[in-house]
Amino acid sequence: MRTIGRRQFLESGTAGAAGLWLGACSDVVGPGDSPGRLGAGGRPKRVVVVGAGVSGLVAAYELGRAGHDVTVFEARSRIGGRVLTLRHPFQPGHLAEAGAARIRPEHELLLGYADHFGLQLDSFYPRSGEFLLFEGGHRSPLPGDTFRQQRPDYVKIRGGSELLPRAFADRLGRSVLVGAPVAEIAVSGATVTVRFSAGAVLEADRVLVTAPVPVLGRIRFLPGLSEGKTAAIQGAFHYQKATRVFLRFGGRYWEAEGLNGWAITDWPEELWHPTWDSDGPEGVLLTYVRGERATELDALDEPSRVARVLEHLDDVFPGASAHFISGTSHSWQHDEWSRAAWAEPTGTQDLELGGELARAEGPVHFCGEHASGYRGWMEGALESGLRAAREIHDA
Repeated sequence: MRTIGRRQFLESGTAGAAGLWLGACSDVVGPGDSPGRLGAGGRPKRVVVVGAGVSGLVAAYELGRAGHDVTVFEARSRIGGRVLTLRHPFQPGHLAEAGAARIRPEHELLLGYADHFGLQLDSFYPRSGEFLLFEGGHRSPLPGDTFRQQRPDYVKIRGGSELLPRAFADRLGRSVLVGAPVAEIAVSGATVTVRFSAGAVLEADRVLVTAPVPVLGRIRFLPGLSEGKTAAIQGAFHYQKATRVFLRFGGRYWEAEGLNGWAITDWPEELWHPTWDSDGPEGVLLTYVRGERATELDALDEPSRVARVLEHLDDVFPGASAHFISGTSHSWQHDEWSRAAWAEPTGTQDLELGGELARAEGPVHFCGEHASGYRGWMEGALESGLRAAREIHDA
């Protein structure tokens, strides 16, 4: 086995065997103070971050600004993790979120980073038109005020949730590589050796692992992980299933009834109209299902999945088939590097394993929404990533 330094790795053909550069700039540059800016620390450390989701990117960004030598390696061919903004097969200018979408008013870290990067925010829900309640085959309007009492006053990132991870990655530049799955993390004394699936090897002082628990077992750890983490990997820490199906329509025909395209049904599901504030005659409706309904849809191939949802929408918003253009879907259970949507442990699981999943094991640190107080939210990913960044910075 040949071990090379970080700079050699990044500048040699070995890097090409492990992954692709995301950007061209190698310096971490960011505007002003940020919500998670780190204070003065000890000596600079060589840090490898495994995973370019929100938690890994925020940790890398703040560690880099604090003077550490940080590289992020992402197994996927894209950044963002479970933040995934879809723009195809919709008309130009239209988008929909396959993953994280909503921001609650109390999500101060996320709101702070949006301000830090100059990202614009918009209301998530429309301010006009009637929301729909569909139960037992019956349709009834749900006044906007009533709906908003059931749902907090959420906002969204104008232009798509992906703009947040992209903002981090743009500033990290050549410090982020995609298409670089990690196969092994081995600790020997004060050095951590990271082996990649493509065969490259890199040494670091600290490693931050952000992989969701369902895929954490794909990395070999030497020495092995604690009993608690091992139990979680083997299924002792519950994750929620979630699938979204997106349908493109030639016109927003539901508006003829005074409806805004949003609904709650007993399928059970949430129906969203993500293009309510976008220009153009077309519209996109998406169904957001969890649990067993997600399992049911996941069992179908994509054309059958779209057809099943279209048939359902003909009951909720009659006329769907007549205006339908095309559809697509995303299942987080079928996503190779997620295998589930978000962590949703029972109270007992949380008590027994929640803290353990966040606990560092020597120079190997762990973060992600599963190791936070806001599971299932971008806020939780930010919170967890910053906690891990402080651990590494202060070590």
